[in-house]
Amino acid sequence: MAGEGVREPDSVSVGNLSTTISQTAIPPASTVIPAGTHLMSSYQVGAPFADFAGRCFFRGCLWADLLESWIRKKQAQADAKIESAASWRYLHVMGWLRSSLGAVSCTAVAGCLIPVFAGNAYRAIVPLFFLSVILYVALRFGHVAGIIGTVCAALVFEIFLFEPTLSLAIENPSARNHLISMVILGICASEILGRRKVPVVYKPW
Repeated sequence: MAGEGVREPDSVSVGNLSTTISQTAIPPASTVIPAGTHLMSSYQVGAPFADFAGRCFFRGCLWADLLESWIRKKQAQADAKIESAASWRYLHVMGWLRSSLGAVSCTAVAGCLIPVFAGNAYRAIVPLFFLSVILYVALRFGHVAGIIGTVCAALVFEIFLFEPTLSLAIENPSARNHLISMVILGICASEILGRRKVPVVYKPW
């Protein structure tokens, strides 16, 4: 019992010592407000473009944007008109070139037939067979090429194929009738068949 009485004061002193250390080791929490918070709370952020100058600047920006969009629209319309005019001129020139090429081809074929059928007994029916060439030219190059090619081929046959040569007169009535029939049928067929829309780009058959 005497030993137990000696140990009790030691345990009490140890408990007091631990309590004192814990109180001195952990400082009490302090509620300190940073100085920056006071500075930030003193300033107030307002809405942008709230004053008169800001509203004027905002409206000026809007008007400038509308003016720029209007200028862009007008420029796009002008560019479209220029492009359409250029494309129309290109198509017009290409159409005349196609017609000229078709007429020249038809006249060249008629000229190539002159040495073949000159002095032949069947030369009177050559204009009727030549209608197939006129139909092809009208379908391939258009009605203008067919009409011009028909007239040029008729002149070639009349001057160089039928007697008397190098003259517009034709002695053979059958040849004269066949030539007149070729001109009439060639012009009519060119007007009917050559009115279809042909592609601008040349594509050989």
